[in-house]
Amino acid sequence: MHQDYRYLSDDEHEAVEKQTLRTVVQALQEYSREAKQIFDNTKAPSKTEVIVLAEDLVQYALEVAETYPINRRYAGFIDYKRIRWLPTPYGLLPQAFLVDAKASTENNRETLQQSQLPMDADFVSKDAHVTMKAGVPPHIELPGTMGGPLLAVTSSLFVHFYYKDVSDTEPPYRELKSIYALAIPHARFKPRYNPDAHTTFFGQGKHSSARNEEPRIRVYFTRLMAMAPWRLQQLEFKGDSYTTPLWRDGAGPKGILTPFAYLGR
Repeated sequence: MHQDYRYLSDDEHEAVEKQTLRTVVQALQEYSREAKQIFDNTKAPSKTEVIVLAEDLVQYALEVAETYPINRRYAGFIDYKRIRWLPTPYGLLPQAFLVDAKASTENNRETLQQSQLPMDADFVSKDAHVTMKAGVPPHIELPGTMGGPLLAVTSSLFVHFYYKDVSDTEPPYRELKSIYALAIPHARFKPRYNPDAHTTFFGQGKHSSARNEEPRIRVYFTRLMAMAPWRLQQLEFKGDSYTTPLWRDGAGPKGILTPFAYLGR
């Protein structure tokens, strides 16, 4: 039984990331009815307060979806972070499970701070080659009892609440339209997803060096989905109280959507 992710093949490691994202999508689907009620009807006058609201909803959704915890904390600028044991077909792996919440009236891209970036990034901006170093380590070292330390592999996910504003004065204040869940590849997958500046799903983020803002980078949804459709999931509200339970997988630029069962909360 493997307990060191470095002994996994690339395909096995990707399967672990897919399994991790699948549990997040299941949790979001089951909590989507209450999430929409709270998101639409809670007064949050500023964009920053809307993001804080999204952070709370991710916390509520995932708190019942945990596996075996490890008593260790991850120190980083991520909204939801747990060190845990993750059961997989390849062994019981220690994992640093990282999920950050976003909220935006855009539904085509995500902005990451460098401290949230799990792999070195190369891309072209205004005909210039831009490089940004990863801010998330590939693993967290844990004290072991046999054969040295354990390495908790980092898995970086993002939950994006896509909405439109409705009213400034009375509820509903906004309309939650979709919940996106993204799995950004681990550092070991750079040769697969970003071998050069022209093969990438990254783009220039918006930040001000004059104001000493941390560098930011953008992840473009269609580019990521074209490389691996399962890494970009969309749970859409289509008139029902819950989002429509569809999981994206398979080949092609948009993959194949298949329904899945869930038990609503």
